[in-house]
Amino acid sequence: METCTFSHTARIEVRYAETDQMGIVHHSVYAVWFEQARTEFFRTAGASYADMEAEGFASPVLELNVQFKAPTHYGDFVDIETTMVREGKLRIRFFYKATVNGKLCTTGSTLHCMTKNGRPTREIPASFSKFEFKDE
Repeated sequence: METCTFSHTARIEVRYAETDQMGIVHHSVYAVWFEQARTEFFRTAGASYADMEAEGFASPVLELNVQFKAPTHYGDFVDIETTMVREGKLRIRFFYKATVNGKLCTTGSTLHCMTKNGRPTREIPASFSKFEFKDE
């Protein structure tokens, strides 16, 4: 496994529409937030999804894991720290830590593979050259 040396923290304000009848963020929202955090991770590093797609690559989600530690509520500002690791030659996993005012609320991960022109590939987009990895 190789860990990317770059990490990014996205800030998301909880919208009323994202909460359930109890005033707590609905569990389904975390997948959307993780995608937003992952998109910001790439854009901030100068390797946007649009650049990757222009090269014919896609990165479908193979797995989603979420662990709830404490609820988040309407009006909270949720900070989602995103990190990336390579698992072998074909898979990339993102880890997420969501906090509110420094309190851990949610952790999770998504597992992805890389495809080029619709087929799984070991090749990586040129934009990924912006990332440095270290062996663990």
